[in-house]
Amino acid sequence: MGWAAQTGERRAFLASVDTALELAARDRGLSSWVLPGDLARTARRNPLYATNPADIRAGDAVRFLERTRDADIPEPVASQLRTLAGFHDARHALVPVEVRFESGASAGTAHAILRIAVLDVRGSRLVFIGDIVGDDASEFSPARITSLARRFTDLVVPR
Repeated sequence: MGWAAQTGERRAFLASVDTALELAARDRGLSSWVLPGDLARTARRNPLYATNPADIRAGDAVRFLERTRDADIPEPVASQLRTLAGFHDARHALVPVEVRFESGASAGTAHAILRIAVLDVRGSRLVFIGDIVGDDASEFSPARITSLARRFTDLVVPR
């Protein structure tokens, strides 16, 4: 379906995924969560200590942990996440690992899949990993990502 080519520049697309997750979480009243915008501000205010969250290779670390379940979060990701979490007195990190696109159930359709992981940054362990599957559609639009973010928050906080 060529949806991946329609997402535009990779970094901008991933930022739009973070924004969609942040808006969905705020809409559900998840006020105790430290969201991507908060983490980015923390990193900007503390450049000698904290790494910009967009530069942390957390997705690669999660893929490693999927293959090696008993392993610790690899460095430097473990230290980078622990530092950011420490600024907010947090224990866990929610990591959007990837967005991929697959063919839909009927011809000419596809759907987006958001892979999400939860890491225990203090214990340096993978706690959860799962996929949120979007609706089948005949064309890609940014609304597909917004829908995935809402589906994720549906799992966390019921409507």
